Amino acid sequence: MYQEMAAADHRRVLGIDEENVPDVLLSLGVFDVAAGAKRFADYLESAEPLRRYPAYIGRYRGLRVGLAASFGGPLAAFHVHTFAAAGTPVVVQLGWYGALQDGTSLGDVVVPRHAERQDGVSDWYLPKGILADASQELSVAIARQLEEAGGTVHQAAIYSTPALLAESREVIADWSRHGYHGVDMETAATFAVAKQFEIRRAAALVRFDDLLREEDHLAMRMPRERREILLGREPVVVEAVLNALVAEQEAMQERV
Repeated sequence: MYQEMAAADHRRVLGIDEENVPDVLLSLGVFDVAAGAKRFADYLESAEPLRRYPAYIGRYRGLRVGLAASFGGPLAAFHVHTFAAAGTPVVVQLGWYGALQDGTSLGDVVVPRHAERQDGVSDWYLPKGILADASQELSVAIARQLEEAGGTVHQAAIYSTPALLAESREVIADWSRHGYHGVDMETAATFAVAKQFEIRRAAALVRFDDLLREEDHLAMRMPRERREILLGREPVVVEAVLNALVAEQEAMQERV
């Protein structure tokens, strides 16, 4: 039933007309979905919440930008599916990751090549054995913009888990041994849905903690200095991602 919905149906769910379909969806992975979405919407120009759907649409240097937040793969997949089916041609996953390898620092950014599909959702969109991978040219462009903005950028595979609270020291050590750079909850689902819809996709995730050496958990209060570093990285990442898309758009217009 739902799988048979047409583009017009998805636009009706979003409450937008065809001419207002975003050029890109920023899919944000965050624990506090409502507050996180509102905070990131402030990094856009003239962002307004949609009336019928938990998302925002704003502008950035001529781009029409959608923003929707989720915690975990199922809601991320729902957002990406809805916007992609409505006609949005690009999705970029934003959020945070836990480091699984040495050589990273708080505030580093990973631009994943692909995400290991242990999210619990991607199997509904891609056959077993098919990579939930990023669009290479878009990922390279985003990484270049991030490097120009300062900070350290990693391009590597990550692991997407469906169960944050089920992580153990043994599980984390196993992910690290298999070479995954970090772990998040949404990227595999986002990439899988976008790949099924044949739209371009990438991710830019900020390093939140070091799972190999730190013993932090959700019940602990984050130090103010650490929070300030992470909050400072947010607008930098958003701008780098959108600047990469604007540069692509300008290059295409020059070729016409």
